[in-house]
Amino acid sequence: MAPHTGDGHGADRSAPATRRRRRAGRLRDALRTTPALIVVGGAVLVAALAATAAVAVQSRASATTLGERSAETAVRTSTTAREIYQGLADADVAASAVFLLPPTEDRRASLVGAYDTAVHEVERTLTDSMGNAVDDPDRLTRLATIAARLKVYRDVVCAALRVAGPLPALPGGEQRRPCTPAETTAETGADDAAARAVLASAYAREASHYMSTELLAAAQGLWNYDTRRLLEARADARPWLAASVLVPLGTLAALVVVQVWLRRRTRRRLNAGLLLASLGTTAVLAMLVSSWWHWPDADRRFPELERAIDAQSATQQRLGTLLAGRADVYLGLGASVDPAGHKADFDRRDLCADPAGQETPRDRIDCTALTEAVWPARQSRTPNAFRNAVDTVLSEGSAGRAFVTAEGHLLADLTARNEEVSRMVTDLPKAPRHLGGTAAWVTLLAAAGVVAGLRQRYLEYQ
Repeated sequence: MAPHTGDGHGADRSAPATRRRRRAGRLRDALRTTPALIVVGGAVLVAALAATAAVAVQSRASATTLGERSAETAVRTSTTAREIYQGLADADVAASAVFLLPPTEDRRASLVGAYDTAVHEVERTLTDSMGNAVDDPDRLTRLATIAARLKVYRDVVCAALRVAGPLPALPGGEQRRPCTPAETTAETGADDAAARAVLASAYAREASHYMSTELLAAAQGLWNYDTRRLLEARADARPWLAASVLVPLGTLAALVVVQVWLRRRTRRRLNAGLLLASLGTTAVLAMLVSSWWHWPDADRRFPELERAIDAQSATQQRLGTLLAGRADVYLGLGASVDPAGHKADFDRRDLCADPAGQETPRDRIDCTALTEAVWPARQSRTPNAFRNAVDTVLSEGSAGRAFVTAEGHLLADLTARNEEVSRMVTDLPKAPRHLGGTAAWVTLLAAAGVVAGLRQRYLEYQ
């Protein structure tokens, strides 16, 4: 007969499973003992107190951002961004107008001076803003991007001015020129005045396109970044506000539960360490509520502020569109290789008032002079038609005055909206001093109380 190996029918295969169940049962029994439960309860309480301390510290930025002081900072930086945007648009208009006039025209010097002044003002503002943005890497990067793109734009405009003819000295007796001497000494290789004009206008078109698609877009992005930081902070603050109230409340509830359980389990008086931790957590809750006390009123005011900022941004963009359309007119009337393309760009901007309308809107212009005298001037055989068209679109002409008037209205609207936003910011409640740091230290003391109080009970059972 073969020996029995235990693998046949009737072998006891349940022994390993039985041993596992016994070990699991012993582990459960060990975890149910009072010392083990004290250790588990202490670990849970320390973790809850650590979470409370983390919330107290991390919520500081979101709580203080909604206060008046931070709002004023956002409005001040957005004002700087608006100045950069306005200066860039003004520079583009002046640079485009230069190429309407021959190099010998007296008015050309004033236009070159206006361009140079606008560019230098933007550069000065950028330098100051970058110095004030050392603590804001995102904003500093945006400012550096604008500065780099401005240099590219200036190089292209300098090439256009160099091709068009000799560069005049700036008005007012200044000897500074808009381009460096090395740039002004380059040879164009074109002797014919008409050829030089076409080439210069091609450079100018490239510069204006770069301004519209790259430079002004970057400046508008900076403005939006500055003005929307508060609105984004409002959304970020809501979970931190909830955590600042709910986490300490949860910790306090856990402390009460452990205190009651320990008193019933050990039939002792209240544990002094847990009582101290409960008082400390209550103080932390009071500190965090005090730090967020301004938030409900600020949150109630923010929807109106958001609408005002959106209206402010829309006015800003409309002003940029008007100035870009004015540059389209200058470039289309100049010796461009694609005047129809400039007219198409202008038409897409929707700047003309409805001829059948009873009144011209403040942000639109009467395009009658453009349609009748300016756009056809390049192909007209009428003597002095081009000269008259140039006079029409520059500041003294009828079309030029229409642009200036519309720009003035938009600037007035923008100023009014800026004042409205500033007033709303002033009405925001001031952010109180945030006590998150102090609350974190109190939480640390509470954790020490938990450890000391539970350690005493644990040692008694050991």
